[in-house]
Amino acid sequence: MNVRHIFLAVCVLSLITLAVPSFSFAQTPDRIGSLDISVWPEFDDPRVLVQYDGTLVAQNNYPRELSFYIPASATLVATAYKDESQQYLNTEPPTVTDAGNGLKRVSLKTPKPNFHLEYYNDAIKGAPDKQFDFVYTASLPADSVQIQVQQPLKADNFKTAPAAALVSEGMHGFKYHIFNYPGLAADQVLKLQINYTKTDPNPSMQNVVPPETAPQSNPADAAVASDPQRLYMMVGIGIAVALGLLLLWFWYTRRQPRLAFAGSNSGAASSKKAERASGFCSQCGNGLHAGDNFCPKCGAKRK
Repeated sequence: MNVRHIFLAVCVLSLITLAVPSFSFAQTPDRIGSLDISVWPEFDDPRVLVQYDGTLVAQNNYPRELSFYIPASATLVATAYKDESQQYLNTEPPTVTDAGNGLKRVSLKTPKPNFHLEYYNDAIKGAPDKQFDFVYTASLPADSVQIQVQQPLKADNFKTAPAAALVSEGMHGFKYHIFNYPGLAADQVLKLQINYTKTDPNPSMQNVVPPETAPQSNPADAAVASDPQRLYMMVGIGIAVALGLLLLWFWYTRRQPRLAFAGSNSGAASSKKAERASGFCSQCGNGLHAGDNFCPKCGAKRK
């Protein structure tokens, strides 16, 4: 092998070496495996709550940076990822920049494949006939996308354009209008128009009936019920008080006639004392009072 052949072999090997990373990157670009988008108008706020829950295809080389477009008028609420225990944790603070065309770009780093993003958008117009548009502009390709539009409670004439292929019922009487897309390319746009009538100004969560409507018991009563000794003591005190009141009533009722009798005796004694004899009959010795001029017994004249 001459020098020329060696030189050509080195060049080919170098080209192959440079091509391998590019080929590998092209085969596994950053893309979303599945993305669920929840659109909840007037859920717990007069605005529209939008939530993205997705999973990246890549399983290594984390943390990875990804970005999303949201309306320029939207208020970003949270960006998070799911850890090994399937709990959502906040990511590092995202970067928000103006993307033009009424959009802003939210860039975040996720240390795990599963991510979450949510925002509120003041997009609802009109009353009681209401309308708003939801637009999703893909910044990354996705293998599958599902959009769930939640119908507000106490909303009538709820319609979407295009119409949903599936309507499902959930908890608390909510209805979900579901759209499925088998694949989405980067920069592809999905747009839905939502119309409904709603006279109640309250968000849906204020109309949710609690699972238990029975009145709550007093905490003190609950404490007594949970402590048997305290319960027995309270019962004993109640019985003692009742017995005491009963004895007091019995003593009072027994004393009343005696007091009346004593009062009558006292009156008689006083009467007798007031009518004590002031003299005696000279004939028969009967007692005479101050006003007696004749003896009431023998009739003899008082001397």
